[in-house]
Parts: sequence; C-alpha cells; structure tokens
Amino acid sequence: MSAQILYGKSFVDSAKQKLRSLLSQRSAKIVTVGFDNADWQQYCKSLCVTARDLGVQCENVILDRRASADDVCAIVSALSDDVTVNGIVVQQPLPDEYKSVLSCISPYKDLDCLNPASVADMYYGRAGVRPATPLAVLELLRFYAIDLDGKNVVIVGRGNAVGKPLMLMALGCNATVTVCHTHTKQLARICRGADILITACGKPDLITADFVTSSSIVVDVGLGFVNGQTHGDVADEVYGVCKAVTPVPGGVGPVTRIMLFENLLRAIGN
Repeated sequence: MSAQILYGKSFVDSAKQKLRSLLSQRSAKIVTVGFDNADWQQYCKSLCVTARDLGVQCENVILDRRASADDVCAIVSALSDDVTVNGIVVQQPLPDEYKSVLSCISPYKDLDCLNPASVADMYYGRAGVRPATPLAVLELLRFYAIDLDGKNVVIVGRGNAVGKPLMLMALGCNATVTVCHTHTKQLARICRGADILITACGKPDLITADFVTSSSIVVDVGLGFVNGQTHGDVADEVYGVCKAVTPVPGGVGPVTRIMLFENLLRAIGN
C-alpha cells in the first residue's frame, strides 16, 4: 500500500489566485520583527517573496541583540500605530524575557494570533484571527475533503504555536481530541487509535509504522534536519502503511505562509 500524498502546492496555487486579486488592490503592507536568527531570517525571506508575489509590501525589522523588552515593545507599538502597516508578524519563539512584547501587537494587525487578546478570542470561540500553522492544517484537510466532524484526532505536541491552539480549533470542528506529549504513556497505541494523527514535535522519525494503521490520515507539522536535509516527525516507513500523509517539505509549510495572508485580508477588512 502506498499513501495518498497531501501536497500543499495545489491548495497554495488556488489560494494565491484569490489573494492576489484581492490584496493587490489594497496597497497592503506587512512587517516582520525579530532577531538576526538564521532560521527566522530565512522564514522572513520566504514570507517576503510570497508577499511580493501577492502584491503586498514586506519589510523586515531586525532587532538589536542588546534591545530590552521595553525597547522591542516600543518598536512593535509604533508599527501597530502606523497607518501604513496592515499586519505584523513577530518572531516565534521569543526568549522568555521578551514575552511581554506580544501584548504590544495590535489585535487588529496580529497576523499569527500572538496577542493575548487574540488568544482569548480563540479560546472562547469568538470571531477573530487564528494562528497560521494550525489554520493551515485545518484548511489543507478541508481542501482534500477530510472532515473532522466526529473524528478521533490525536495531536502529538502541546506547544503554544501548534498543539494547544490546534486542540481548540479541532474541537471547534466537532472532533474528539487527544493531546499527547513527552510524558504520555503508550504513545504508539494511542496514535493507532486516531482517525487523524497530527504531529508537531520537531523530532525526526518520531512517528514510525507502529503508530499508524491502513486507515490513518497523518499530518506532519514537525520540522527537523537529518544530514542537513529538512525532515518531519514522520518516518519514511509510515508512507507505506497509512492512508494519507502530508510530506515534509511541501505539505503544511507552504500553506502556513498563505494563511498569514488570509489573516492579512481579514485584518484589512477590520
């Protein structure tokens, strides 16, 4: 058996057409804010490439390593007040001493649901922005006509960026959700019971063939490196067992970037 590969490209191509027609008319601008971290700067570069393709201006603010939390908050607050800026993306994860910066992002320009007010809207099920990566997972499943209603969904990973918000968002889709983590006992057994298994740990080959069945749909949100190559949480052997799987690279990642621009469109509407 060979799994169906749930590529992100088809969704991205379709979404880009719509976004390009809507955003190119708005003179929209986004700003990324973060330190001179190689992974973050690479992400900003790819985000700006997508922005230009959609007719959106993109500016990257690189923070001084000596900047205090108050200094960074002042920068983010100024961007929030700048009427020429429509959306702000702040580096994640930030060092603990900078966590207060997230409260300085205007909820109306918060493209990745980082401000505590945005998180509260998500928790209470109110209308508002949702974090880009969990949103990408749900939109990619929807694109492939995979319904979460009534399904058993297992999420491996309880981080603030993916696991926790995805739990809330999957519950909002009427899924029955189990969240697993490093202290979970009999992880493979729990994962085998999932209709949809979503992993977001950043541990290459964490999910092996004994974690899935022939009916499992696997969404790989993990990002790691093996011999210098990008690799997800899912081992290659899983592709020969499960029903469907998102690849790394080429699955959830490109959809995540597009979701930021879906959120931008929402922000402009507000």
